[in-house]
Amino acid sequence: SVFWYNRSMIQIIFTLSSHLLFIFISFQLLSTVVNWERLLKINADNALKIRLLILFLSIALGYLVSLFFLAIYQVSFDVFNGNIK
Repeated sequence: SVFWYNRSMIQIIFTLSSHLLFIFISFQLLSTVVNWERLLKINADNALKIRLLILFLSIALGYLVSLFFLAIYQVSFDVFNGNIK
């Protein structure tokens, strides 16, 4: 039978969802936990630039954390299925 999805489509959706989730979590943490006023001089001229910097940092951090968890998931999946290379 033909389905509208296949295993690689599910993998792509899972990977994309993981990246977006960890980017969102990183953005929330960097926005609320880090005291940016202590690290940078924030004024009306550079507030938007600092917000953009936080966004770029959260994309980088979220992507790396997502890759880490996806790698752990893949290794555990391979171990439990006996696909150790």
